[in-house]
Amino acid sequence: MKNITLIIIVLSLCLSGGCLRFSHAQELASFDFLEKLSQLEPLPKVHYSWPVPDYVNDAHLNEYTRITHALTISGEWVKEPHLDRCARICAQVNKTNPKIPATLAVNFSPWHIRFKNDLPPTDRGESYWNHLAFFEERCYLIKDWLQLSNTRNESDISITAVTLDSERFVVRENDPVWNDAIREALDQIHIMTREFFPDARIEWYGRGIQHNQSETGWSKGGFWTGEEIKSPLSCSLYTVPEFERTRETFRRTCMLADQMQISDVTPWVALAAGAQRHLTKFQVWKTDWDYDLVYSWMIGAELNHPWYAERPDRFAHYDRAKIVIFYPPPFDKRTPNWSKHFIAYVRGAMGNTDLTDLGYEQD
Repeated sequence: MKNITLIIIVLSLCLSGGCLRFSHAQELASFDFLEKLSQLEPLPKVHYSWPVPDYVNDAHLNEYTRITHALTISGEWVKEPHLDRCARICAQVNKTNPKIPATLAVNFSPWHIRFKNDLPPTDRGESYWNHLAFFEERCYLIKDWLQLSNTRNESDISITAVTLDSERFVVRENDPVWNDAIREALDQIHIMTREFFPDARIEWYGRGIQHNQSETGWSKGGFWTGEEIKSPLSCSLYTVPEFERTRETFRRTCMLADQMQISDVTPWVALAAGAQRHLTKFQVWKTDWDYDLVYSWMIGAELNHPWYAERPDRFAHYDRAKIVIFYPPPFDKRTPNWSKHFIAYVRGAMGNTDLTDLGYEQD
């Protein structure tokens, strides 16, 4: 009777597509991601990311850290055990004396926490001060936890970058009071960040040029005024398969940086995800976008290999990208094809053109 029941269950799964899902699971199991990670050379630039999920095992995190030289934690939500674990993994990697030591980054989303959604940027009431107090509290905790971790692990891991993604306020035309309030709120976070992490890079998301539906097709990002405390500009390379759009986004952001007398331009890169073209909406965000692997390989090559930066008219001034930031984060369950795209990216950086073991077939 048990055997008959089992047969019925298997047949039901097959009819509903379950056999296909099982075959896909088998295919993923045969893809030894950890082994392939262990075969990759470290990237020539530090690659930060959106906060790394806490469900990733130590073995995978260790190899990822060795390759990218960094792990990123959430400023708002990280707990001490996860911070300690990330710091410990960085310390383990550094025992091998890498050319670029592994460090931590902290990611915050300013004005998205404790500041009420229905309030304008000009508000300076209780909600405003509650948010600043929360930000201060979290910075204190993170610094204290890292110090304890370094003592416990006999290490000296540092925080070398603070990434700030504030998409809470949007500038308005011909509204100087509104816009100056945005500048003031963003600058206040910048000042506090510098006080707590004086030696870290401060990286703001969205401070550059974006491709959109405007008359020219391009405009400055709307989450900042351009009058804020200077920091590296940034641009979203979230349409990796559209390689000319990707290059032009970086070129135009470099041009804006020149006007502002800023040298560094930081790309935020989406692997196996991004802004996909749409017939009626211009584009839609896809967290799971398994585009052709060659494009992940290409962006890895262009951002990391000096040959491309030496030909800016053909590619872009990628030498101005001192670091790279990944979004979505590594190992994100919502981006199931991230692993093979990450491998393709790193191989591109290394000039390795063999992607056949990832399922890529060149005609």
